[in-house]
Amino acid sequence: MGVVAGRADVTTPSRANKRVRLRARARFWDRVVTGTLWGVAIAVVAVLAFIILYLLAKGLRVLSWQFITQANVQSSFDGPEVFNTFYIIALALLICIPFSMCAAIYLVEYARQGRFTRMVRFATETLAGVPSIILGLFGFLIFVTNFGQGTRLGYSRLAGALTLVILNLPVLLSVFEDALRKVPTELREASSALGASKLQTVTRVLIPTAFPSLITGVILTAGKMIGETAALIYTAGGSSSINGWFSLNPLTAGDTLTIKLYQLQAEGITPNAAQVAAGTATLLIILLLAFNLGLRWAAGYINKRITGHTR
Repeated sequence: MGVVAGRADVTTPSRANKRVRLRARARFWDRVVTGTLWGVAIAVVAVLAFIILYLLAKGLRVLSWQFITQANVQSSFDGPEVFNTFYIIALALLICIPFSMCAAIYLVEYARQGRFTRMVRFATETLAGVPSIILGLFGFLIFVTNFGQGTRLGYSRLAGALTLVILNLPVLLSVFEDALRKVPTELREASSALGASKLQTVTRVLIPTAFPSLITGVILTAGKMIGETAALIYTAGGSSSINGWFSLNPLTAGDTLTIKLYQLQAEGITPNAAQVAAGTATLLIILLLAFNLGLRWAAGYINKRITGHTR
C-alpha cells in the first residue's frame, strides 16, 4: 500500500504539469489562429475599402445631376441606363421569386425525399455553376432569335430579364430551400396540433419565420443581377433610345450601367471615356448601396408587421 501511494504521489504532479503545458500550448495556438484570421479579415476589408474609395474619389468629381439626367455634346448621360437597370431587375425578380418560392416549398414540404429531389438539387447546383456568358449566348439563341435564325423577342429588356431568371433561379432556389429547412420542426408540429392545414402552416408559420433569410437571399440575388454584364450584352442590347427611353415596354432594347461601363472600357471611343466610366462606376456603387439599404429597411418593416413587434 505504501509503495502504491508513493507512486501515486510521484506521478500525479507530472500529469498535472503535462495538462498545464497542453492547455498553455492550446491557448497559444488559439491566439495564433485567431490573430491570423483577424489579420486576413482586416486585409480583405482594407482592399475592398481601398477599391471603393478609389472609385468614389475618381467618380465623384464627374458625377452630377446633369451627368445622370441630361445629354451633353457626346450624348453620354446615364439616365436610360439607370432606368433600364432597375426595370430589368424588377422584371427578373417578378418572375424569379414566385418560381423559386414555389419550388422550394414543394421540395421541402411536399416532395418525397428520394432520387427525384436529389436530381433536382444536383441540376440546380450544376446550373448555378454555369458561366454567365454561356447563359447569355443561350438567351440570345432562345429569346432574342429563333435558335440563331430570324427574330423572336429581339434585343429587349424582356429577353435580358428572362436570361437573368435562368442565371439566378438556381441560386435563389437553394437559398429559399435552406431558409425553409432551418425553420424548427417543433413549429410545424405545433401548427398541425392546432388543426392547421399544410397550406396554412406554410403561409402562416414557415414563410413568416423564414422571412429574414428569404429577404437576404433576394437582396444577394438582386445585387448579383445589378452587377451582371455578360448575360445582358447578348440579350438586352448595347444601346438605349434617348427619345422615349422612359418606357415600360418590355420589348424595347436597353443597355444597363454595367453594359455601358464595359463598352466605355473596352471600346474607349467616347470622348473623355475614362472620366465617363469613373462617373458611371461611382453611380453604380451608390445605387447598389442605396438599393440594398432600402430593401433591408423595407424587409425589416414588413418583418415587424408580420411578427407584431413595435420596436
